[in-house]
Amino acid sequence: METQILNKQQRHFNKNDIVKPQVTIQIEANSLHELFKKSLRSLANKLKYKIYNPTRHADCTMKIEVDAMNSKKLLKKFLNQVLELTYTHHTIFCTMYIEELTENRLNAQLFGNWFDKFDNKIKYVPENGILMRGETDLLNPFTSSIIFKCEE
Repeated sequence: METQILNKQQRHFNKNDIVKPQVTIQIEANSLHELFKKSLRSLANKLKYKIYNPTRHADCTMKIEVDAMNSKKLLKKFLNQVLELTYTHHTIFCTMYIEELTENRLNAQLFGNWFDKFDNKIKYVPENGILMRGETDLLNPFTSSIIFKCEE
């Protein structure tokens, strides 16, 4: 246990009490297809500020296939795999072409740009990191809040 002095009072902190940094994004979409595309674009812009440019040439193309029990788990698994590819290939993936998307399966082509320095070192989406509301709002039937854990 570490001791830290604040306002001349002793306060004890456990290492488990430390809050790890996180980044949150809010997504509103008209369809599941749009939700996945906007989530990818928002993740890219959090990794590198203003990276997304629809006219920019892609340096890297990757195929991704994801299966899950439902659309919420599918989105989480997809974003975590994108982050893994990001760090493996030093590429920020900004856009994608979706070949197949259902509640349980995504098959897509990712397009990205090489970068060596990121604005945020986002590591993963935690277990309860996605809050999703679907089909309650007719204008934006898919609303999602996504929490990413970052490197300290």
